[in-house]
Amino acid sequence: MKKIVPDNLPTRFTENVLGVCGERGRRWLNDLPEIVGEIAEKWALVVENPFPNLSYNYVAPCISRADGSGAVLKIGLPEENDSVIFGEAKFLKISDGSGAVKLLQFDADYRVLLLERLLPGENLIKLAETDDEQATAHAIRVMKKIRRPPPADGAFPALEKWVGSFLRAGKTNFDFARVKKAQKIFERLIGSSSQSLLHGDLHHQNILSARRERFLAIDPKGIVGDIGFEISVFLNNPRGWILTVPDRRKMLCRRVEQFAEAFAIEPGDLRDWAFAEAVLSAWWTIEDGGSDWEKWLACAAIWESKTV
Repeated sequence: MKKIVPDNLPTRFTENVLGVCGERGRRWLNDLPEIVGEIAEKWALVVENPFPNLSYNYVAPCISRADGSGAVLKIGLPEENDSVIFGEAKFLKISDGSGAVKLLQFDADYRVLLLERLLPGENLIKLAETDDEQATAHAIRVMKKIRRPPPADGAFPALEKWVGSFLRAGKTNFDFARVKKAQKIFERLIGSSSQSLLHGDLHHQNILSARRERFLAIDPKGIVGDIGFEISVFLNNPRGWILTVPDRRKMLCRRVEQFAEAFAIEPGDLRDWAFAEAVLSAWWTIEDGGSDWEKWLACAAIWESKTV
């Protein structure tokens, strides 16, 4: 009989782990208490209960037994191929706290990060709901701080590799017209300007308020590509909220203006990036077995409008 996974973990988290890693994920879930205990002993930590909104990583606040300082323990999934946690560690090491959370320790064997604790730690969603222009301005400042030339050692994947999975969508009946349009946009825009090391997933929930800087980035994936893709991720978020805003077209137009001015990019190219990224995200959601891909296509439809 298979050992049952611990029942004190969020259902969404355990389902995600099992969905991604299968039986290997089940064993990992059962081993989590031991892993946490060993890391706590190794790094002299008091690890508290995990955050309630776990999704694909085990994340918990902790306290250093040496000096009482706060930190965050993050444990990546036992993926068969290289875990995204390795890319996060490399990105944060390069950033060295500039525009992003500081990496304090890394254990490659257990895929564990010890991170700076950001307080108050509120993401940009609440600010966007009251002042979207100000929230976007903060995102621009963070984006500029963490952007840098790609490392010469090729340690990070190229955006082309990420978009490569999109080719499979063209062989299905998934919104064929939009898929082809998005593919043509990626073909035109990817590599059309200088390449940068990008966060890869810089949306509102991954930008948190802090003390040493007003806002800092968390959860980087680490990719090399055009800054237009980085911007498009932010333009399409928070996805669910955008679709409820009555004057969303006016709001998104202002976002485009802010980013176009800040990064000297044609507004039309940013709109194309945003459309293509929304369609790609819908496809990724389907590939991952998600059920809310229609919301991404609804975002894509907004960018198709000539009023945005």
